[in-house]
Amino acid sequence: MSSTGFAFANPQPSPDNFNTFDPGDVYADSAVVATPVTEAIPAPWKNPPVMALADVLGNSVVQQIQSSGQIVLHSVGDTGGVKEPSHQFAVADCLSADLTGKDYSSGRPAFFFHLGDVVYFFGQERYYYDQFYDPYRDYAGPIFAIPGNHDGELFPSEPVKYSLQPFYENFCSKAPSKDPSAKGFARTTMTQGGVYFTLNAPFAKIIGLYSNTGESVGVISGGVVGTQQTAFLLAQLQAAAAQRKQSGSAPFALIIAVHHPPFTISSEHFPSPQMLADIDAACQTAGIWPDLVLSGHAHLYERYTRVMKADGRQIPYLVAGNGGYFNLSKPKTGKNGALPQPGAVGNDGKGNQLTLMAYNDNVFGFLRITVNAKSIQCQSLGVDETTRTSSVMDQFTVDLTKHVIASGASANKRGKKAKAVTVIKRKVPKPGAHSRMGKKKRR
Repeated sequence: MSSTGFAFANPQPSPDNFNTFDPGDVYADSAVVATPVTEAIPAPWKNPPVMALADVLGNSVVQQIQSSGQIVLHSVGDTGGVKEPSHQFAVADCLSADLTGKDYSSGRPAFFFHLGDVVYFFGQERYYYDQFYDPYRDYAGPIFAIPGNHDGELFPSEPVKYSLQPFYENFCSKAPSKDPSAKGFARTTMTQGGVYFTLNAPFAKIIGLYSNTGESVGVISGGVVGTQQTAFLLAQLQAAAAQRKQSGSAPFALIIAVHHPPFTISSEHFPSPQMLADIDAACQTAGIWPDLVLSGHAHLYERYTRVMKADGRQIPYLVAGNGGYFNLSKPKTGKNGALPQPGAVGNDGKGNQLTLMAYNDNVFGFLRITVNAKSIQCQSLGVDETTRTSSVMDQFTVDLTKHVIASGASANKRGKKAKAVTVIKRKVPKPGAHSRMGKKKRR
């Protein structure tokens, strides 16, 4: 356990637990039909819900990150391994392996920022063991998260007092503690101030938003949702603008994370234009724009470049919903079944140029993001589930001073890979046995 009271990975080596689940129980929720209803957002326990990475890792560790001149983080969403957990476990193994043998000066990731849909299908507490604590038992770092629609969606017989109660209890504790669903695993709960929150870290400020329970589009304000979240967003953007003005430069990357994507080509999901308009309005009022926007929800990897007509700045919008949910999304097709082509130029409906730069709809994976005082470097890593290797599918760099994007050598849209990173393979439970098989020592 760290000096701040948090615990992350299990001590190594650790024996596998053996536990089985009835197949009928595993598949039960897939038969439930529920109509998503926009839900009220549980109030933050801290006002404003702002936290620092030092609150979790401690000042001495954060100083090491600061001294290294950069921060590295992981991000992906839609990880819940319901029905077919092998995909999530393969990605989780590669995430954990990316921490092994590194310190912060050699590129060790400082944390994992989850983009929502932690647990399928209705975010039940009973499945946090199978879909969260078990897969990431070896991830030796903090995991922060915004909720996805499946984390908040309810069905009539669910034994909770409010939407997002299990998510709140596991990610929004007032102090790190052991949630009962973690059972024998070491990881403690996270202490976010609310389901929407700001994380201040060296070189980066991440504003995480909750886009509610819709399967189609995301909602961050209005109706039962209220205006508290958009007021929080505006206040955080104004604070960020003041920080930059005081420093006279861009000492940190401003990242907005929201589960529903503003843009997507997924055939099973939709863009969220009103949500984007709400975010844009706050940015316009505050006089500051994000350097990177991260989303999940659509179960594939996508990258867009949005060029703002007002000043020509280029903003990358990423969809990273390929974290382990079994059903990857295929893209919408055009005339005669034509697939979308990277490089295709369109607009965002507001007169700003929007270009689809890259996508991959057949490989599970995650993002590896490196931020320093001058740039953001982002890699989309694909995971080979047979060899347990990860490799670069797409990469690019954002210049934080000029606000332009340079693309690196990318794989084609179908996911050819290069630069493999080997991971030690582990057994994965089959449906109906979502925990470790046998009692062998791990790794």
